Amino acid sequence: MMVPRMLATLTAALALLMGVYLTGTHSFGAHLPVEPPPAGNLIPQPAGTPGYLPVVLNAPPAHMVIAAAYIDSALSDEPDEAILLWNSGWQTQALAGWSIHAGARQATFPMTTTIQLAPGERLWCTAQAAAFARTFGEPPACVWDDAGRDEPLLDKLPIVQLDGNLVLGNSGGAIVLRDAMNRVADTLVYGDYTGESKGWDGLPARLYTRGQIGRSGQVWQRKLDPQWGQPLDTDRATDWASDLADLAWGRRVRMAGWQGWDAAGLFWPPSSREMAQTTVAVGPEGLFEPVAALLQSAQHSIDLSIYALEHPTLARLLSEAAARGVQVRVLLEGSPPGGITDLQKWCVRQIVEAGGDVRYAAVHVDAPKGYRKRYRYAHAKYGLIDGAQALVGSENFTREAMPEPAAEPVGGRRGFYLFTDAPGVIAALSRIFAMDWAPDRFYDLQPYLPEDPRYGGPPPDFVPPPAPRFPVDMAPFATAVVATGAGTFSVISAPENALRPDGGLNELLTRARAGDEILALQLYEHMFWGDSKSNPIADPNPRLQMMVDAARRGARVRLLLDSFFDDAESLRSNRATVDYVRAMAAAEGLDLDARLGNPTGGGIHAKVVLVRVGGETWSAVGSLNGGEVSHKINREVVLIVDIPAVYARLSEVFWWDWERAEWRGSR
Repeated sequence: MMVPRMLATLTAALALLMGVYLTGTHSFGAHLPVEPPPAGNLIPQPAGTPGYLPVVLNAPPAHMVIAAAYIDSALSDEPDEAILLWNSGWQTQALAGWSIHAGARQATFPMTTTIQLAPGERLWCTAQAAAFARTFGEPPACVWDDAGRDEPLLDKLPIVQLDGNLVLGNSGGAIVLRDAMNRVADTLVYGDYTGESKGWDGLPARLYTRGQIGRSGQVWQRKLDPQWGQPLDTDRATDWASDLADLAWGRRVRMAGWQGWDAAGLFWPPSSREMAQTTVAVGPEGLFEPVAALLQSAQHSIDLSIYALEHPTLARLLSEAAARGVQVRVLLEGSPPGGITDLQKWCVRQIVEAGGDVRYAAVHVDAPKGYRKRYRYAHAKYGLIDGAQALVGSENFTREAMPEPAAEPVGGRRGFYLFTDAPGVIAALSRIFAMDWAPDRFYDLQPYLPEDPRYGGPPPDFVPPPAPRFPVDMAPFATAVVATGAGTFSVISAPENALRPDGGLNELLTRARAGDEILALQLYEHMFWGDSKSNPIADPNPRLQMMVDAARRGARVRLLLDSFFDDAESLRSNRATVDYVRAMAAAEGLDLDARLGNPTGGGIHAKVVLVRVGGETWSAVGSLNGGEVSHKINREVVLIVDIPAVYARLSEVFWWDWERAEWRGSR
């Protein structure tokens, strides 16, 4: 804890001020850290964070805020409505006698309760404990309806029963937190509420609901200070993360069951510098053999989160591992566009019958009415072998992405995987997998059911068809490149931290200037986000804008986007993005260019961004596409490394593909 040291610094500063006081509406503790950010992250220290000095030398008081609210629940009858209280101050706050008000109703902490919040601590209060626990994956601390004691997860927990009851209006209202003396401590005014409410200034807060993001099931959340992770509080709508006017830290979304509240929940991207062996493999020609070898090497466990599995040979290797006693767990997306193929059902059946455990990210058949899965798509592609080897990449386990070696050059999807034994990467991926693979806590992990028409096996007479072929003249990247030595590794995850402008890939893009270079090889990079008929002014794609801004600062920027899957008539097509980028480059004289391509016959499926900045060479490889859904409501994982050999290999592939781009001119 940093409290004593920070207070000593504060005391010295006040002594120097010689009676000159700075005052504000909130205590200093609302803006200072309770704990420091994790060591080794790539986040710069932000400037201009507001702070208020108290007029006394003893520790400032507690500062209680409504940090989040789950108002428009997706569940029928909304038994999991909830409010998150957070002590962002410096002293412990007892909650006996405190009350929460919504409309004409209130719920009060009994005077006999001993519940209290230490500095930096938070707690959820909800209507019904059992429903909340299944939606959020954690127990609440207090309830205003019933404690759900019949739920085995909760029956021995000290859940406080509040006096009174609350109903949170979906369309709008005011939620007020009052202390034991009935004084307003904090207020949230939201939606279409038009009345006045003490403790609030200006227009109500509103959720971000553009494009494919709806209101139902969203959690209202405050912005958290980017350095210290404490809730911001100025009693305005701009405190809330859905703030439409804040392109850097606003326009955010949170769904029930997500992490991202603190360091343990990936608020900051985990980062470390360590000795490791790191391998880069290039698809289509160079992925099958290293992936197959890694699966064959497993002695104890295989954990995979890979979106789709349509590869009979790799399914056989997973089945053989399960049969020899390896714990095999595979997480797949349960609602892919076009549905689950018979080939995937066949592959899954082999694994399950051999003793493996395969789960679909889909609403469980036993879930209550209205229950929603946590992520729009479980789109990540990563794995852990024996808790000692990790793989992170852009490709599904399919024959298009990982064709087996043949006498002639093989084509398919252009994609990549990184393999590493870096302990920090393994720890971060293990944390993410543990969050997502939690069938004991969530109803969105549907197991294989042999007779189920959606999550069961294929038709009885199904036989895997021949592997598709994509003829190519050359396939020069079949050999993996291995690097051994020190490197900096950072694991970026959506939805927790992929949007941060001050960390991970985005921080690197904002650093690029004259003499630096950005290369992006992507399945797609949308020209704009938001509604499908919007535009880059109203709804900019922040990542694309960062690349353009880097070019304006003098960096060399190149984007190579897929033409194989592209819908040229869409306003958000890759063709439209290339036109847009090239038009800006011509108008402003920028070292900026974009092309469409299909160098390997089966399309560019990669999600790779390379940044050479200040003499450093950074490579970002993972599942993150250049769209809003990917960044905001999908499960995605990206591994960023600064290893020169990895960068050299990936840039070699980029320029090889660039020279074979199919389309160079405007429409």
